Amino acid sequence: MDTKLKSTKMYNFQIDYLKLNVELEKQQINWSNLTEHPTIRNQYVLKPETYEFAKNFNIYIREEKAIIKFSLPYFLNGHNYCPTTLEDFYKTEKLILELTGIDIKYSEVLELEFGAYENTNISSKVYLNNIIGIEDYTLEKFVPYMKMFGNKKLNLHYKIYDAVANSKKKRTYTLGNYPKENLIKHELKLTNTTPYFDSIFFIDFYDPFCSHWYELKKELTDHRDNLVFKSIIKQPLVSTDLTGILFTTLKEYERGNNTQTVIKTAFEVLKNAGLSPSQRSKRRKSLIELEQRFNEQLQK
Repeated sequence: MDTKLKSTKMYNFQIDYLKLNVELEKQQINWSNLTEHPTIRNQYVLKPETYEFAKNFNIYIREEKAIIKFSLPYFLNGHNYCPTTLEDFYKTEKLILELTGIDIKYSEVLELEFGAYENTNISSKVYLNNIIGIEDYTLEKFVPYMKMFGNKKLNLHYKIYDAVANSKKKRTYTLGNYPKENLIKHELKLTNTTPYFDSIFFIDFYDPFCSHWYELKKELTDHRDNLVFKSIIKQPLVSTDLTGILFTTLKEYERGNNTQTVIKTAFEVLKNAGLSPSQRSKRRKSLIELEQRFNEQLQK
């Protein structure tokens, strides 16, 4: 993997998906612009004739509370190949109030997605195929144009996908004026904001003194920088004893250099360890003994 990938800059940072909890006390809902879901009780969507990008929005209403889910850039623009600005949050708040009668200014943010784009110097397909993982996250989903890793304990998921393929699948390619190729989208999804923020409300997004935006940007950038790629560059030894050689062999496998057997990979690591012939011979003998003992255990 070309190490230049690590230094490619991200751009169009944005708040994408939002799940809001709204207190409805004293609010007058504009029912004429809403239609109930055909099978899910108490869930409503905007009528298509009310707004050009109405489909990226739904509301669950029960008693004095509402749960609103939508993608902010899709709701405003019909696509998400754009940054989100302070003005966008104010526009969204005003638009939702006009369409539904619901004021989301002081709504609590339950879930959110924060993302950014990256132009790569190789094809998106090759880029994705060369991603091995990130930290101790689990690979949760993998399709040809997307990989998603997650840490359920942290309520955090990290998605990387081919943004051009995704835009064509969603039929937003022309509207968003996406480039022809080599465009990756990075997204963090917080399925519970509580572990990360003491409290976060919609109004915080257009408060110029609020630090949440910078915290999310740093978190996304850190995740991007911690991606592990396949590499032809040899892993440096942490030490030249047997433990160091075995650990380096494991790291070679982690980085995708696992086209041969473990013992052959270990011998390759040993060959590049800078040891004297005598030291190399002793380590090689120890590796062979470990291989034989392991094979004998399997035969019992």
